[in-house]
Amino acid sequence: MEENGTDQLEYYLSSLNELSEILIDADRVESVGTGILRLTLGTVMASKGAIFLYNKNKDISILSKRGFDLPVPLFMSSAELDTLKNHKHGHLMLPIEDKGHNGETFEHLTKEKAKIALPLFHKNNFLGLLCVGSKFMGEKYSSVDIKILEIIAGHLTKALYNYQLLNEVEKKKTEINLKLLQLETLFDISVAISSVLDVEELCEDVLWRSVGILNASKGVILLQSEGSPILNPLANFNWVEDIPMLSKKLAIFKSIDENKIGEVFTENQKKPIQKKLGEQNLIIAPISAKNKTQGYMILCNKETRKGIEPFSATDLDLLTALCNQAAVAMENAKLFKEITKEKQFNESILGSIATGVITLDNLGEVDSINSAGLKILKTEKDNVVGNHYMYLFEKDEELLELIANSEIENKVGSELGISLNTVSKDTVINASVSPRLDPEGNKQGSVIALEDISDVSKVKNTFKRYVSKQVVDELLGDDGKLNLGGEQREVTILFTDIRGFTSMSEKMKPERVVTTLNEYFSDMIDIVFKNNGTLDKIIGDELMVLYGAPISGENDTVRAVETAVEMQHKIKELNIDRKKRKEPPILVGAGINKGLVVSGNIGSRDLMDYTVIGDTVNVASRLCAAAGPGEIMVSSSVYGATKKEFSYDKLEPIKVKGKEKKVPVFLINDKMLKS
Repeated sequence: MEENGTDQLEYYLSSLNELSEILIDADRVESVGTGILRLTLGTVMASKGAIFLYNKNKDISILSKRGFDLPVPLFMSSAELDTLKNHKHGHLMLPIEDKGHNGETFEHLTKEKAKIALPLFHKNNFLGLLCVGSKFMGEKYSSVDIKILEIIAGHLTKALYNYQLLNEVEKKKTEINLKLLQLETLFDISVAISSVLDVEELCEDVLWRSVGILNASKGVILLQSEGSPILNPLANFNWVEDIPMLSKKLAIFKSIDENKIGEVFTENQKKPIQKKLGEQNLIIAPISAKNKTQGYMILCNKETRKGIEPFSATDLDLLTALCNQAAVAMENAKLFKEITKEKQFNESILGSIATGVITLDNLGEVDSINSAGLKILKTEKDNVVGNHYMYLFEKDEELLELIANSEIENKVGSELGISLNTVSKDTVINASVSPRLDPEGNKQGSVIALEDISDVSKVKNTFKRYVSKQVVDELLGDDGKLNLGGEQREVTILFTDIRGFTSMSEKMKPERVVTTLNEYFSDMIDIVFKNNGTLDKIIGDELMVLYGAPISGENDTVRAVETAVEMQHKIKELNIDRKKRKEPPILVGAGINKGLVVSGNIGSRDLMDYTVIGDTVNVASRLCAAAGPGEIMVSSSVYGATKKEFSYDKLEPIKVKGKEKKVPVFLINDKMLKS
């Protein structure tokens, strides 16, 4: 008896030793499965058995079988999977008495008279199942038999997991190699086509390379045409018959434009594009740059040693990348053509303009300057040519930065109204810098254009002392508005006058009179400009301000009243300071009228004055004269336009010089002036 036990132990050890050899020598998971199943059945003397593999779809398939006849794949229910988890690293006796744990897999195993199921778990990852049937001669499985089965199942689990890892590694390795090949191919093509600056030649080159890389039998590049939906076949390869006329309005091209991705067609599909081209296996990719589709590349029939095969998703990725490279190269070719044309045009007119032109070589040194440039820089040619621009303009950071950015980005840049400190602090210029290219498109340096606008800047700055910035910009933007002549327009006019200033000034020193007026006018005119008013005149201590001339704006009348109110508030603040200085207060009356006037430049060609004339002006002046200290008196037209915004008290009509009838007048409510 003891001898039989020893023989059985040696037999089991021999089987386990053979198991090690199977795991070491087998080069594929199928070989492992076949070898382990054969060894398992022979070791425990089982009549039949099978090894099942589990996949992510919750299906099991057969790796190796003997004696089992099961339909595969079999679906494994959650209940079955939970049951197996409860017996991982162990075994499960079949059939299961608890029918609630049964499913499609267990039912078929029971039907095939499987006796023992051993779950194959790597940690919590279910890999498959090892099943065996009854032993020969109807013998029962001993505890040693079951232990041997569990040992074999453990080794099988490790083998399956290792092969799974190896497959993943090989798959990743293949993907990386493929990506590397794609990148190398794209780099080679990018280098090859980057120097091609003719669009037709470029398309032929890209198509020829794409056909070769994807082993296509023929292909065509179709470009969109301006003003026509018909696509233009600019390049084709091996297309013996006439290329069918295709419209960009076809559903396939619309779909590609919307989804920004190409498409693959196989012989199983029957799409209109396949019928039109007379080909079944197609791949189409858009030629797009900056989200704009320029055209499409179509390749037909992927040729292999086995014959024609459908194009794959990987092929589409590669072709899309090729088309993107082509689109960028085509954009560059078009841009080069435009830049060359622009450069030639610029060179033809540079000699006839008064703009200063300075050219730099590739090192940034000046190699030429025109007479206008020398005049602007106020220097001699010998002091400029041969010098580096950083030395020439060392005091002008804005200009240096403009030149440097143009060199780095290789594009035109400009700056308006910058100081040219190299000449003087008062010199103001417009500057632009552009790349300097030869006919072949090679950069030869840069071109700097300088326009002296010092006089315009002085005029503009001086003009801003009389009217707001918006009015200055409007007038200087339209030379016609600076000509002699007039026009009829609706204007709101504000007059203000210091009450009793003549008698007050008689008691003051002359210099103090000037200081007082300057202090007063400075604050008042700031308020005028803040509300976009035009300062028409300063007559002694009186201000005349226009709203609606020389340019009209929104709510001219409201802004006129707002100006008067703000003035009265500001005067109260001034009087607080004057009281501290023991000076008499300034008291101002204001009158506002709205109506038609004649506005324009009156005078001579050399000396003109912009003003407005008419009865509306006279009434505004009379209202100002009638207003008491600290009061704002307005006409009925002003009241009607602003009564929603301001509170008024209606006064008795007053007699105005030049008017037969009395004029209705309104007074800004005292509460508004105190708020």
